[in-house]
Parts: sequence; structure tokens; C-alpha cells
Amino acid sequence: MPSFNVRFIKTVCDDTGHEHRACQATFRVHAASLSAAAQQAETDFCRQKGVRDWTIFADAMELRTPPALPPGMGWLA
Repeated sequence: MPSFNVRFIKTVCDDTGHEHRACQATFRVHAASLSAAAQQAETDFCRQKGVRDWTIFADAMELRTPPALPPGMGWLA
């Protein structure tokens, strides 16, 4: 099953009015698809923060597949 790295991002302003992206949480999710990974990450984030809606703490969610390991760097089974 593929894994996805998920970050929840909040855009905040500093005291000079410049916007910055602040990471609120990161998760590694194992899911069959990108949409399933997003759904699982939302559930995990809400459980961790004790809320029903993740957008209370974040403006955006970023999903990425982890980079592939170079040949010879993987784990042996």
C-alpha cells in the first residue's frame, strides 16, 4: 500500500504584515489512493487536536508521495 506525507499548513502574518506558511502538523499515511490518504489525515489531525473541522487550525493540506530510495538503499525483507 502506498504511503503519503501529509502536512497541514496555516498562513500567518508577522508584525510587518508579511505572510508566512506555518506547518501545524505532519503525518505519514498509508492508503490506497490520494483521496483516501487525505481523508485519513483529516481524521488523524482532528483526533489529535480534538476538533471536528481541521480548517480551524490550518488553511491547506499538502499531500506528497515520499521520494523513492536510490537503488541499494532500500530495506531487505
